[in-house]
Amino acid sequence: MTELQFLLHADLSVELIDPAGSLTTEELLQGTVPIKRYRIQLTTPSDHFTLQYKGTIAHTLRKRGELSSLRQSTPGKISKEGVFLGGSSYWYPQVGSTLVSFSLQVALPEGWLSVSQGSQLADKPGWQELQPQEEIYLIAAPYHRYERGQLGTLAEVYLRKDNAELADRYLQATQKYLDLYEKLIGPYPYSKFSLIENFWESGYGMPSFTLLGPQVIQLPFIINTSYPHEILHNWWGNGVYIDATSGNWSEGLTTYLADHLLKEQQGQGANYRRNALQNYANYVTQQDDFPLLKFRGNQGQISQSIGYGKTLILFHMLREIVGDELFLKGLQSFYRDYKFRRAGFDQIRNSFEKVSEKSLERFFSQWLSRTGAPTLKLVNVTTEPLKDRYRLSVTLEQTQAEAPFLLNIPLFISGAGQGQTEWHSLEMKARKTTWVIETKLLPIKLAIDPRFDLFRHLDPSEIPSTLGQLFGAKKVAAILPSAAEATLKQAYLGLISQWQQRQPGLSIIWDNQIDTLPTEGHLWIIGARNRFKKEITPLLESSDIDLNTSSQAMAFPHSSRPNQTIGFIQSDTVAAIAGLTRKLPHYGRYSYALFNGDEPQIVQRGEWAVNNSALSWIIESDYSEPAGELTDHPPLAQ
Repeated sequence: MTELQFLLHADLSVELIDPAGSLTTEELLQGTVPIKRYRIQLTTPSDHFTLQYKGTIAHTLRKRGELSSLRQSTPGKISKEGVFLGGSSYWYPQVGSTLVSFSLQVALPEGWLSVSQGSQLADKPGWQELQPQEEIYLIAAPYHRYERGQLGTLAEVYLRKDNAELADRYLQATQKYLDLYEKLIGPYPYSKFSLIENFWESGYGMPSFTLLGPQVIQLPFIINTSYPHEILHNWWGNGVYIDATSGNWSEGLTTYLADHLLKEQQGQGANYRRNALQNYANYVTQQDDFPLLKFRGNQGQISQSIGYGKTLILFHMLREIVGDELFLKGLQSFYRDYKFRRAGFDQIRNSFEKVSEKSLERFFSQWLSRTGAPTLKLVNVTTEPLKDRYRLSVTLEQTQAEAPFLLNIPLFISGAGQGQTEWHSLEMKARKTTWVIETKLLPIKLAIDPRFDLFRHLDPSEIPSTLGQLFGAKKVAAILPSAAEATLKQAYLGLISQWQQRQPGLSIIWDNQIDTLPTEGHLWIIGARNRFKKEITPLLESSDIDLNTSSQAMAFPHSSRPNQTIGFIQSDTVAAIAGLTRKLPHYGRYSYALFNGDEPQIVQRGEWAVNNSALSWIIESDYSEPAGELTDHPPLAQ
């Protein structure tokens, strides 16, 4: 090598130490991080060179993500609170998109500890990672360190304050989830996994460690929700890397094998999938939709509903096609073949085609390249008794405006007698299809996709009204209470004004400015002294929830306009409204959320019951004896 170009942070002064040659600045690239492009020209060819550079990296923290999020981000920061450096900091010379291995020595103030990828150096402070990496991280702060070994993989916790009890909970969870995913996928790719407390609110997953904020790390539910998700990223995303040119598959697959699997183990897999479909309905319009091949990362509810939700259901449909055993073999093959390499959906397809011996090109092409989703209508069901069985005729139609999708329709039959059930998979290619099915069961009820195994538009009869329908809508009017006390009026106005920053279609109307409620768009009725509270009083009284709480938020269907959702928010205390402003968008999947106190603290949340789906058909309406019941899939792993 005699010539090389690299990028480095523009605030760092750099010089070439050896071998002999020249170092020149090619250009200055201005952006969030100022970068200089340098050119090295060596006098004689060499396979190495040495640079010396110094300077300050101190970018400010900025709010990250949705309004409801407390999380912040910075491309790089060296301060008295701590150090955060990564690829986006350009704190080391970067040559194109080349994967790198490294050895890193670190000098720190007394009482500080550092963390990076890989293993600690044996004879000096620092880190070494011999496997190819996409970037190099350096985290440092005054930490208390805890550890526990596990068959060659070290579990570590780094906390800013001594808390052995909290550390022990995370160490136990680390061992539990490393064991689960090693059995499910293959050997853990690193020598350690570290939970690190950051010096600002964050939720990062890096190779061999996760960086969580000081409030997040204390939340009791995190250890069994977000934490296994971050651990699993060491297989998907930080073990097998994402080929950014062909879509981000990692977030959806990680969500499927972490968040979804944990719910599946609790018997709630179908409900989790329905929530994913409902998020798509709430937040993604035809104008906002994009194909999975264009998903790069989480930029808010729209991208999350597609890149996480649609992708996780894609993997669920793939599992339905090949079966659990081959699904796991396909994952294991993909991981084994592409560990520490970049891979995309094409490589995933190849892995599953290899183990299943099936062509999956049309399946992947359809779900990766198309936008939209099928909308199903159960047109008709007829039954005909035969000598020793029944013949069913089932007609189903795809009613979306776009061309028909190729689908494998799950059909469930509930028969007379306890445990009497059948499942059928029906291939649907045309817009309208009729199937004839024979069964030895006495059919009582039939249902199309009752476990939400397909990516599709939900029928309104399958969806309870939720807060998310209001948060995701393009047009919403907030009706504020003119008769409320002045401090409450100001607090309610502040709540809606804050939400308007991320929801431009949200308008404000005072209840004394109108005589009737708007008929277009969804509605918020705000405050107990709102003139229009009477519109939802019957709904409040008919609900079976305890309203003796200091703050409430609920969503109901309009009594005569089922496509219009009415939300209701009220609080007895001004102090709680700031917390509601921040917290309520996190409860979008729920029909109601009840709080107490000034913080406020959640005391109850849930969804209204949904009955009589339009995709089910009662065959024997007078039958009152036990019949076969719908059950969810057995979990992929225990």
